[in-house]
Amino acid sequence: MKPTPVHICSKCDAQFIKWSGRCESCGAWGSISKEPTLIGSSADQAKEQITTAPANIRSFSDLNNKPSAATIPTGFQALDEILGGGLTPGSVTLIAGEPGMGKSTLLSQVALAAGQNGKTIIYVAGEESPAQINLRLKRLSKNITANLKYIDATDVNAIATTLEKNHPAFAIIDSVQSISTEQASGETGSISQVKASAAILTQIAKKTDVPIILVGQVTKEGDMAGPRALEHLVDTVLSLEGDRLHRYRLLRAIKHRFGSTDEAALMDMTENGLQIVQDPSAALITERPLKAPGSAIGCVLEGRRPLLVELQALVTPAGYSTPTRRATSLDSTRLNMLLAVLTRHAGIAVYDKDVYANAAGGLGVRDPAADLALAAAVSSAVKKQPLDSKTAYFGEIGLTGELRPVALPELRLKELARMGFTTVVCPKLKKLPVIKNLTIQMCENIGQALL
Repeated sequence: MKPTPVHICSKCDAQFIKWSGRCESCGAWGSISKEPTLIGSSADQAKEQITTAPANIRSFSDLNNKPSAATIPTGFQALDEILGGGLTPGSVTLIAGEPGMGKSTLLSQVALAAGQNGKTIIYVAGEESPAQINLRLKRLSKNITANLKYIDATDVNAIATTLEKNHPAFAIIDSVQSISTEQASGETGSISQVKASAAILTQIAKKTDVPIILVGQVTKEGDMAGPRALEHLVDTVLSLEGDRLHRYRLLRAIKHRFGSTDEAALMDMTENGLQIVQDPSAALITERPLKAPGSAIGCVLEGRRPLLVELQALVTPAGYSTPTRRATSLDSTRLNMLLAVLTRHAGIAVYDKDVYANAAGGLGVRDPAADLALAAAVSSAVKKQPLDSKTAYFGEIGLTGELRPVALPELRLKELARMGFTTVVCPKLKKLPVIKNLTIQMCENIGQALL
């Protein structure tokens, strides 16, 4: 079949018949180039003779006689807990996050902990030079064992051959955007190179039972040639989130083929690396103002871990005809919806006000149970009246103003009681738990909740 030229975007891998200066799929400029690619109909492909030898068919019962491989503990508590004990042999784990979140710092600590436990680790230095990585290792620990080794090759085939020959306990690739292969087109870091390189590494991991950890960079918009395209290729996807200007980082599992995604860990970025926060709720609300309008405490879930967060709102007269709405660490679309519901169903007019909302601590809040706490903060800011410092809120708000139930309310109530709160405003519960020194006010709609 004669090769037919096709135009491919190096950023998102979209294909076009004609060249254009801007990709219609991802919006990138100057990323489309012409490459010879075989394009044919399914009928033409069916006419081609299949010459590949058939694969061997085996029974799953044969695998039952083989002992299952145990997980490999890394020695870093937060990572081992999220992974259910450690890395699974032959697995590929992707750690994604924005630049500056501390991904390299986290994996340096993981490598140091594993090396001190006698495990051999190979660190692939792609983005940084070995000297730069060594400086970070020295900052994090005075004891760098000989078990921690590195290679500075960026050819994925060379990396795969090295892993197959040396068979380390696990390998760290920092980062997946810095490696490439001649078997794929595009520049280093393009989606075609990233997917091809990840496929080769996944193949060698399954063949040798060597766990591989990939580092992937993500922009604030979530657009990049890397982690978003690799989620279906890898076994586990971990996300390191937070604000680079704040101290706290949240490590959570988005996908995990070998266990649940219910675990999350809050860590504090210090001079000595990432330190696990043993009491996340206390750390997040310890510096909250007690008698300030526009501040409310909510309880959100990260996996099965309840976290108390302070939601803040500032409401001022609009300086222009179109009011300003700004949300930090919150969904701005959700904020606009709540403001409309407050105006329509709670009699709190904010249509001519500038509204600024923030989740203190820099952690992104996604749980819809934060709706009621955010609405309470806005109501407090409008009325200029502080809320009771011992009252907390959780519940999802619908467009008709009703309060909708949320997941695991009893866990949230127990966490609030543990932190010393005496009153909780929430939606109606199917079964009212009896919790000492805690008054539960169940409401049907937002009007009742904000009285």
